[in-house]
Amino acid sequence: MKAVKEKIKKHKRLAIDKDDLWVVEHFSELVTKYAGKAVAVVNEQLVAVGDTELEVELIAKKKFPGKIPSVLTIPREEDMACLL
Repeated sequence: MKAVKEKIKKHKRLAIDKDDLWVVEHFSELVTKYAGKAVAVVNEQLVAVGDTELEVELIAKKKFPGKIPSVLTIPREEDMACLL
């Protein structure tokens, strides 16, 4: 039973990593379209856009029960200017 639980944890971790990688690969597009908005990604797909991270997390969990969405607020271009 313990081995099964470890496999499930590993699978979930890999899914989250893939979703985070998807965000990185699509970051400029996300900034262009959704600057200042919160987004949720599940299975390498954008599944929710809203005003708060809590809002999009709840939407994503409702659409994909049992999945852990990657949730973040997309910075605006002017927010990133100070990072350069």
